[in-house]
Amino acid sequence: MKTKTKNRFLSRVPVLAVLLLLAVAGTGVYRGIRAMWVFYDQNIPLVGATGLFLVMLANIALLTALLGLRLWQVKRGDKPFYETKAFLALAIVGCVMTVLTVLFACAIFYINGHETNQVLFEYLKRDYPLTLLFLAAVFVLMVLPRFPKRAKIIVSVVLAVVLAGGLLWTQFPVKGYRIVSDPVVFDTGSGYSVVFATDDVGTGYVRYTYNGTEYTVKQQIEGRLVGDRLIHAVAVPYEHLNGNTYTVGSTRVIEEFSYGSRLGKTVESDPYTLKAPSGDMQSWLTVSDWHSYLDSAYTAVSYIGDYDGVLLMGDPASGMDFETQAVENIVKFAGTLTKGEKPAVYVRGNHDTRGAFADALPGYLGYDTLYAVVKSGEYSFVALSSGEDKNDDHVEYGGMDDYKAFRARQLDWLKTVDTAGDRVIVLTHAWQVAEPEAEKDVSKAYWDEFDRLGARLVVCGHTHRCRILGYAGDEITNETEKAYHEAYPDIVTYMDGGHKGEAYIASKLVLSPEGFRIIAVDWKGEQLLDENFTW
Repeated sequence: MKTKTKNRFLSRVPVLAVLLLLAVAGTGVYRGIRAMWVFYDQNIPLVGATGLFLVMLANIALLTALLGLRLWQVKRGDKPFYETKAFLALAIVGCVMTVLTVLFACAIFYINGHETNQVLFEYLKRDYPLTLLFLAAVFVLMVLPRFPKRAKIIVSVVLAVVLAGGLLWTQFPVKGYRIVSDPVVFDTGSGYSVVFATDDVGTGYVRYTYNGTEYTVKQQIEGRLVGDRLIHAVAVPYEHLNGNTYTVGSTRVIEEFSYGSRLGKTVESDPYTLKAPSGDMQSWLTVSDWHSYLDSAYTAVSYIGDYDGVLLMGDPASGMDFETQAVENIVKFAGTLTKGEKPAVYVRGNHDTRGAFADALPGYLGYDTLYAVVKSGEYSFVALSSGEDKNDDHVEYGGMDDYKAFRARQLDWLKTVDTAGDRVIVLTHAWQVAEPEAEKDVSKAYWDEFDRLGARLVVCGHTHRCRILGYAGDEITNETEKAYHEAYPDIVTYMDGGHKGEAYIASKLVLSPEGFRIIAVDWKGEQLLDENFTW
């Protein structure tokens, strides 16, 4: 009797349908976090991360088959197969596997936390059409034929209308088109890159008047407008924008063809006026390692007071898998901090180097190289990229890194830099620049160049700690830090705070002819540092 009760329950169509939906949902979450599978492999016995995904797919296939057998009442001998012990055994297996899949997916969602779940949602959005197609096929092939004739006609008509509407939507999108960020004026060392974002792909332009002539400068590559991006970067000469008013605009691109294209509406912003610092008194907001904790970062910045420009010191998110991550965590973030009126300097962090979008990121922001000298009055910011923080062959990087060669190339460039007469500040995400153990000599060579240039201050992030190396009671216990502090006593090394969970620390550099001041404030408004140094 007990077996019959279990058999009846597990063979019910609603139960099997719910199990199938849960299995699909749990497997989708697990697949959505596949960027992190490399960390799960060592902790999943026998099958590893990929093998577990295949097991989950097998469970979906099993539940689909069981649902089909039940709906079509396939018989084994004289009685329906769903009344047999074999069906019960398979249903129990499917039920257990589904529960484990859902629990595992929930655990992953919880363990990975805020910044990684941003990637998860992007993967889910990318995968959902395939998921919906599968569920629709199951419904049409298995469930719909069991409906009464009248209901079958109604559902078929609804499905046809939905399908036709979806196809029409892809060809003639009716949603609005708008600019979703204030512009960010990045100082690339050779000019300005005016960057902003829209909610769909399109072209980009900057409009302004200079010396009585109106300019509309469009984003283009060798004469061809760029229209396949959410992020738009337009190069403008320094003299055209300094102290000038400008607007940004975009025309939506629905389709591009070899012969003609289909464009949508054009949108343009309100005017902005850029006020780039040029005098001997300047203040620069410094933010690093916000890792998509935008609200905490905004709160900390609100306590920092006014500033003339922004130094973005890297690690805006866990990685750069999608363009949308750059939109949310770099363009919108920096646009909010600068309001299109203050220049920004971008320094790449090690997490900016990860993911399928990482190689495109510099170009999308308008950078030809990620190392440059940015001059601001009598001050020279030497902006460098430290690349990744482990050897290129580390398992995390999946064979996609060659930063050892990049750092060597960057060092060759640094040796040609001449900042004579300027106050020099080095900007680098990782303070050593070359962090891997095998590149100790390269790191030392970088610092020899800092010393040659007369750099007095190195600003970095990466450590998620707010400290001035070896200063004001800061105890140095790391032998590497101690060696550098002793070898280069005239260089102040400031490690900007960044985030620790919801906590966040923002900083400000106040520059003057006499020296510089470092101020740090946390997200609760507490001032953590306020120190002065002479040049």
